[in-house]
Amino acid sequence: MNKIKSFCYSKKYGGEFKILKNSKIVVSKTAKILNKGIFIFGFKENIKSNVETRLMVGDNATFNVNGEFTIYGGTDIMVQKDAKLTLGSGYLNSNVQIICGKEIEIGDDVKIARDVIIRDTDAHEILGGNHSIVNPVKIGNHVWLGTRSVILKGVTIGDGAIVAAGAIVTKDVPAKSIVAGVPAKVIKENIEWKSGFIHSFFFLLTLSFFCAIILCVKFMGQ
Repeated sequence: MNKIKSFCYSKKYGGEFKILKNSKIVVSKTAKILNKGIFIFGFKENIKSNVETRLMVGDNATFNVNGEFTIYGGTDIMVQKDAKLTLGSGYLNSNVQIICGKEIEIGDDVKIARDVIIRDTDAHEILGGNHSIVNPVKIGNHVWLGTRSVILKGVTIGDGAIVAAGAIVTKDVPAKSIVAGVPAKVIKENIEWKSGFIHSFFFLLTLSFFCAIILCVKFMGQ
């Protein structure tokens, strides 16, 4: 863990930052960051991995963390000029990509699987007709986004919903529903789900091992 960088970010932006190996953070001088919780950036289950984790917060952009949120290694987050990204609590697994051109809000207890893409902007304009390049995205509380799902601009995902692996979401997702397919459609309603024990167990086991190494190195240096 980069102790100096973690300490500096915690002191400057509030809360607790844990910035891990091979993490690259670029923040504009005019950007605003507010951390009210614990922000773990660049976590890896394979501690020998050299995969890079990236966060860029552009001019006049806002990046908020409201709870305990973990960003796994290989994730790439870009908050563009004047845009706003808000994270509640939960995690982004490896290789997730977030492109925020206007506003993206992610709620509490959110589980986002590997290789998911979330973007509120098309980046390019289609000429003619009534086309909007950017439109905010809102992901509610206790939402599970399956592997390689894609969340596109203007989408709101209701509390307790599940987006199946590989789904491309172009329209709102009702609360407590499962959507699947391309484009995504509701396949089941009034569902309940809970986090897997195995994932939580290995996360805590790996984190405990990592902390033990830090304590050993610190003890040996005394």
